[in-house]
Amino acid sequence: MNFHFARLSIVLILVFAGLKAFPFDFERDTVSCVDRIYEKNMKAVRMHLQDWEVSYPVMELYGEVGLEFSFDQVESQPQDYYYTVMHCTYDWKPSNIMFVDYADGFEENEIRNYEESQSTYVQYTHFSLSLPNEDLQLKLSGNYLLIVFVKEPEKRIVCTRRFMVYENIVEVEGRVNSNVLGEFKKEFQKLDFVIKPKKYPIYNPLDELKVTLVQNYQYDEAYTDMQPSFVDNGAITFDWEDKYLFNAGNEYRYFNFNNLELNSEYVENIEYHKPYYYIDLVPSKTKYFEPYASAEDINGGYVIKTNRRNNNNFPEIQSEYAIVHFRLNSPSMLANASVYLYGGLTNYEFSPQYKMKYNMETRCYELMAFLKQGYYNYRYVVVSEGEGAAMDRYFMEGSHRQTENDYQLFVYHRNPSESYDRLINYTKFNSRN
Repeated sequence: MNFHFARLSIVLILVFAGLKAFPFDFERDTVSCVDRIYEKNMKAVRMHLQDWEVSYPVMELYGEVGLEFSFDQVESQPQDYYYTVMHCTYDWKPSNIMFVDYADGFEENEIRNYEESQSTYVQYTHFSLSLPNEDLQLKLSGNYLLIVFVKEPEKRIVCTRRFMVYENIVEVEGRVNSNVLGEFKKEFQKLDFVIKPKKYPIYNPLDELKVTLVQNYQYDEAYTDMQPSFVDNGAITFDWEDKYLFNAGNEYRYFNFNNLELNSEYVENIEYHKPYYYIDLVPSKTKYFEPYASAEDINGGYVIKTNRRNNNNFPEIQSEYAIVHFRLNSPSMLANASVYLYGGLTNYEFSPQYKMKYNMETRCYELMAFLKQGYYNYRYVVVSEGEGAAMDRYFMEGSHRQTENDYQLFVYHRNPSESYDRLINYTKFNSRN
């Protein structure tokens, strides 16, 4: 108890002294509010609702179900990891409010829950963290950034993860519309919706409301400041013909290697060469010219699971790591463009470690990825080279208006008397519903 009072006193001293009460020496304005992993030995970094692996990192303020954050530290001595949370604006920049305004508890906490892997060739330590917890509780809705850092041998950020905390205090009604007119009708989807404030005071919707719409957690293509098409006293309507359209894309490719003794669908070969398992996937081909084919995917995510040696009760610490060989058939190398592996397994980024190399002998783009046992969704994206590089998710995959997609709608409100963006509604829509 004395320890807790001592830490609380330090926080109060910093606040009253007008200093930046942040866990270590860095400028909060320079922190990138994105999902990012800065350490090569951090693997399987995930954040989702407790007991729901394929959910998005969105929880209700003071709700019954919190969030679970986890990662593995692979093939190295476990470190002491610490974390803090930072409130962000609707467009993912650091908020101008102090920690004591948006949270109760301690600003800096250690991640104390960890376990060593069991009966695996690749040794790792599995760390997990629940939010909220006895050390930290959140008081405001909005966007948040979880910052994980170490203190030794130097103080540095090792991982950042975005999550959202919402209040459903306004109503939203809507549906995904694939009947898009004109030149977009074959490949695009849009969300038509209405916000009904009811008794919640919104005096100037055009200035006070900020609406963000995301497809399958792909923030690089999100609409972050949508404008209504019509406003009256009882409803704020968003129903544009061609202003906020999403390329529907295609169903994700997938594979499963929860069983290392048998080849499952899309797995061509499994071999063990000390110290790793090697998984060869069946070579893929472009799907751009193929007709639409329905498939049960999880919109880019992945699930950790194993049947190895009948150990499937605790997949977080019993799953093996393996080197997975991806191959994409291509008659020739693309000019002025690169091919990347993409999905939840790449943190929804086109980072250098997931850039594929063209093999002249096999006429394939190839990549070796170090992955934990489970079921994975993925796709191949093309990124143009040079200044103004752009990602094309559809060059290799094709696009069809029938594709099943999740759409996450976030409604933020900035009251003129408040200094933060309050998340007053979160609704998830699916193109099949």
